[in-house]
Amino acid sequence: MKNTLLMLVIPALFAPVRFGIAWSAEPNPSIQTAGDKYEWTGEFVSLDSSARVLTVKTQVVGTPGTSEFQHFKPGDRIVLTWWGFYDYGNGIKSAMLDSHSKRLEAGEYTLPVEFISYDPTHREVTFRAFVPTGSIEALKSMKPGEWIRATSLHHPTDEQTPILEVKPYVGSNFKG
Repeated sequence: MKNTLLMLVIPALFAPVRFGIAWSAEPNPSIQTAGDKYEWTGEFVSLDSSARVLTVKTQVVGTPGTSEFQHFKPGDRIVLTWWGFYDYGNGIKSAMLDSHSKRLEAGEYTLPVEFISYDPTHREVTFRAFVPTGSIEALKSMKPGEWIRATSLHHPTDEQTPILEVKPYVGSNFKG
């Protein structure tokens, strides 16, 4: 019995080494993202189809992000940073005033937007962002409170193209 237990435990202890899995507190940048884009979700607020501007509300997670929003005014250009892993962003972890150099420093999972408001009670930020022309038709029938799924670039080059696609959130079109 003792030998059988050792035969099971010892190989399990060395499995990470044998299969090349690195256990570390630091994320491995080579596996952090699988591509140049990521998906995120938010609550649909409104759409200005002629201006191609979508207004969305989403959750702020973590303590650091909450105090930053109290310094912004409606209309400020800011950069949101999502908590992200691989190709998914889930909840805003931080925000800062937008500038090209700061945007580059912010890293991946960033989204340049126009700040609208922050609700500290519900920990939600409302923002506006440009959407591609090809996404407008799918969003026209949406009602406030419904959910969207968006695909964005990890490193957007300007505020006109941070979102590649937006669709109504439907279980069948969400990879997860």
